[in-house]
Amino acid sequence: MKLLQMKYFQTVCKYGGITKAAEELFVSQPTISFCIKELEEEFGVKLFHRKHNRLQLTVEGSYFLDKVNYILQSVDTLASQMKDMGNNRNHVKLAVPAMISTFLFPQLFNSYNKAFPDVELEMVETSSLQTRKLVDAFSVDLGITILDANVTESYNVLPLLSTELVFCVSKSHPLAGRTHISFSELADERIIMFKADSYQNIFINRAFSEVGVEPKVVLNSSQLYTIKQFLSYGNAGAFLYRQLAEKDQDLVCIPLDQPIIQDIVLIWAKSGNLYSDAENFIQFAKLFKYE
Repeated sequence: MKLLQMKYFQTVCKYGGITKAAEELFVSQPTISFCIKELEEEFGVKLFHRKHNRLQLTVEGSYFLDKVNYILQSVDTLASQMKDMGNNRNHVKLAVPAMISTFLFPQLFNSYNKAFPDVELEMVETSSLQTRKLVDAFSVDLGITILDANVTESYNVLPLLSTELVFCVSKSHPLAGRTHISFSELADERIIMFKADSYQNIFINRAFSEVGVEPKVVLNSSQLYTIKQFLSYGNAGAFLYRQLAEKDQDLVCIPLDQPIIQDIVLIWAKSGNLYSDAENFIQFAKLFKYE
């Protein structure tokens, strides 16, 4: 039994006769008739009954058609996937939350680019929660997000680094001299928060709620430049990752009395296809050391 024979059989079933099937396939009618005869002789069964100049499937023929449809669909899917692999060579698409993209991804990108200059890394900047949706939809190969129980259950996970949220102000802010601070002490402070769909907000709002404080949010943003501009006026503070804030000499990092520690991880779907370049990026990320 050959794939071509199955295709001929499937097309005869589609049109209920050999004449239209031959026209569709651009072959002669005797060629298709001989193909059907070969299949019947190979299996030792009749695949069709002839009735009113039309071919009707036998019970055996109906069973065979179900299997043929599945096999040919699988072949088409495989062909499409292999073409996709060819088209996606030397390309890896990642979803990265905005704040993480400012301090982790540049180092990872530069190190990878030096090792594999022929591979293009495409970054989609989004929120941590949206990253997961893009991975679910196979719109990206990989994603970077914050670790939680849902991530562990739903994705393949590679830990990258741990980070800590700290309260950041300018050097001219009244709180700039503090060595640590509690959420209750921030009750009257003007605060810049991440965008509404940012995962970090869940932890920050929960901490405020536990001490009965409604934060005075004056801006929601995940753009570092915008946040720094607001902080420079000396009348507001923002929650930023320690690794990001400590690199800026204009900012003062104030640790929280109850630290919010978060693990940043690389994720990819447990099902679906992972192209060789994406696999290669994962292996590289396993050895990557953040500085």
